[in-house]
Amino acid sequence: MLYLISLGLRDEKDMSLRALNTAKKCDLLYAEFYTSRTATSAESLSKLVGKPVTELGRRGMEDDVGRLIEEAKNKDIGIFVPGDALSATTHIMLLSEARKAGIETRVIHGSSILTAVGETGLQLYKFGRVTTLTKPLPKSVLEAIEQNQKAGLHSLVLLDIEMDALEGLNLMKDFLRDTKVIVAAQLGGRQIIKYGTPEDLLKEDGLKGKTPAVIVIPGKLHFAEDEFLKGL
Repeated sequence: MLYLISLGLRDEKDMSLRALNTAKKCDLLYAEFYTSRTATSAESLSKLVGKPVTELGRRGMEDDVGRLIEEAKNKDIGIFVPGDALSATTHIMLLSEARKAGIETRVIHGSSILTAVGETGLQLYKFGRVTTLTKPLPKSVLEAIEQNQKAGLHSLVLLDIEMDALEGLNLMKDFLRDTKVIVAAQLGGRQIIKYGTPEDLLKEDGLKGKTPAVIVIPGKLHFAEDEFLKGL
């Protein structure tokens, strides 16, 4: 059996009881932290679960997937994943490969940025295509925002794991210009949510170094959304 065990947004305390109980019955446990940053570690997880947890990098999760599948043929293998386990396409591919090999799989879901972004006051069903900002600024990010704007939808821009909100705003300030945007950092923990133009937000020293972070470009606002944003 292969289990994908969601950690949630902040640290090991965000795990559900189902996630914790599943981890405790696994024969081997792994954790990946390259798809998102959390305030936990393999060592902290080991102490909580009561058995060793081995950290896997991108190579271990993607290039050495065959080894994980071989282990899962005869043992219960659990992999801790930040946020919700299926937020990253890497893990969908792992499930697909396991099922091709005839291995039973199960996902223990958890909190995700895709739902926590609701703390900005914007309605989740009004978000359009989600995109990820890296350096240099990808053309695909701007295209996604433009498509969402034309449809009146909100845009969620995930920032690269090493990028804080100020870096992200700097990359996009010429494109956004006077557009009011929302910046949210460390949702689920000591979160910071700010609303304003890039010019104003770039003066917010409190955003410096705070990761993980996202930038949200609002689309057509419902009056309730507008009222909430004014409160920010």
